[in-house]
Amino acid sequence: MTTDTVELDRRLQECVLRGTASVVRARYAVNAPMLDMWADALGDPNPVYRDAGAAAATGRAGIVAPPTMVQAWTMPRLSALAATLPQVPGYAPYLGGQVANDGPSPTDRADGKGADNPAAAVHRLLTAHGYAARAATRCRQEYHREAAVGEHLTCESVLTTVSARKQTALGAGYFVTTRMTFRNGDEADVATVDWTVLCFRTPEDRPAAAPAAAADPPPPTPASGRTCRPLAAAPRVGDRTPVTTIPITPTFVIATAFATGDFYAAHHDADWTRGSLRRPGIFTNILATTGLVGGVVTDWGGPATRLLEVDLRLLAPNHTGDTLTLDGEVTAVHDGETTLRVTGTNALGPHTRATVRAHIPA
Repeated sequence: MTTDTVELDRRLQECVLRGTASVVRARYAVNAPMLDMWADALGDPNPVYRDAGAAAATGRAGIVAPPTMVQAWTMPRLSALAATLPQVPGYAPYLGGQVANDGPSPTDRADGKGADNPAAAVHRLLTAHGYAARAATRCRQEYHREAAVGEHLTCESVLTTVSARKQTALGAGYFVTTRMTFRNGDEADVATVDWTVLCFRTPEDRPAAAPAAAADPPPPTPASGRTCRPLAAAPRVGDRTPVTTIPITPTFVIATAFATGDFYAAHHDADWTRGSLRRPGIFTNILATTGLVGGVVTDWGGPATRLLEVDLRLLAPNHTGDTLTLDGEVTAVHDGETTLRVTGTNALGPHTRATVRAHIPA
C-alpha cells in the first residue's frame, strides 16, 4: 500500500465518520403517468399500478407505486447530471443534497469546495485519484408501506461504509455504500435502501471495446409472456415461479433507465460506454434489475402480493443483444411471509442473485 493510498483511505474514512445526512425532496408527487411509464418500460402487467378498481379488489385504497420504483422519485434532473460531470463523470447528482434536483446548494456545491455531503465528497475524492468509473453492485430495498398516488416523498441519505481498496474484475476500486430512507409527507417511513457502488479505475492497458456487430434490431417488446394472476394455492417451500425471458434490446435498456430516472451515460450512450468504461455497449441499470426481480414474485403471486424486501447483487452486466432469463424458488414460508431466491442469467453467466420477501395471500 502506497503513502498516497494510505492518505486516501484516511480521508475516505473521515467522510464516513462525519455521518452527515442529506435530504432530497422529490420533484413530483407519486403520479399515474410516471407509474404507467415505469410499468410499460419494464413490461410489468400488475394492474394495481394502473387501475384503481384492481387495486381496490386487493384491499388497497387506490393505485399504488411499485415498491421497487422507490428510488426513481428522487433521481436527479438531466441538467444536474451535466453540471456535475467534470467532478464525478455521470454520477455526482445521485448522491443526495440539493445538488441532485435543484442545482448546487451553498453546502454541497458542484465544485466540491466546502461540501457537507460526505457521500459526494467521497465520490469527488475517488474521482480525483483516478477511480472515476462507476458500477452499482448491490441494492437492498426494504419496504415499510406502499406509496400511493399523491404522496410526496423525501429521501434522507447517509454514507455508511467505504471499503478498503479492492481488486475486482473491472479494475481496482472502492465499494461505497449509502443508506437512503424514504418518507412521505407525514414523515412515515416508506422504504429503506442500502445502495452500493463500485468506484473503480479502468485498467490503462485495456483497450476501448469495439462496437458490437450490426444486426437487424429485434422488436422493442420489453418482455415476453408476463402475466399477473393470483396463486391457486398457498405458497410452499420448493415452489418455483414461471421463467421470465427479457430480450435486452437498446429500446429496453434506454426505456428502463429513463423510466427509473437514471441518466447515467452507461445506460444510453454506447460510444461513451465503450471509450470510458471499456464495455462493448450500453447495459441495463440496477434499478431495472430490481424491478424485474420484484416482478418475478408479483407476477407469480398475483396482484394482492405485497413486497417486503428485495436484496440483490449484480454480477455479469446485461449488454444489448443479450437475453436475460429470470426465475425464482420458494425457500421459506413462515408467519405470513414467503421468501424466494431469484436468479437471473444471461450469455455471460449469472447476472443477479437475489432474495425477495413478500406477503402472498393464499
